[in-house]
Amino acid sequence: MKAVNICLAFVVLVVAVRGQGIPTRKCPPGEHSVLYCPRMAEPDCEFPSVHDTSFPGACDIPDCFCNRPTVRNLSTGKCVKLEDCPKNVLE
Repeated sequence: MKAVNICLAFVVLVVAVRGQGIPTRKCPPGEHSVLYCPRMAEPDCEFPSVHDTSFPGACDIPDCFCNRPTVRNLSTGKCVKLEDCPKNVLE
């Protein structure tokens, strides 16, 4: 009986500790979850590298960023290769 109680306590401890992890977000295929503190903006067609965001927000909320080598096309919301970005954005 004592062994059962010890095993049960161990299982409860493992479940409690695992629940305290870093928050993540379920992202669509081709994207991954990131958590930047201070909050950073995702690479996009206009700014193709991670950069300061113009509107700082809570840094404990994860975002979905496009997997490399793609960037976010802000007009469609899709991940695209940099060379597939709208031409007027890059000029």
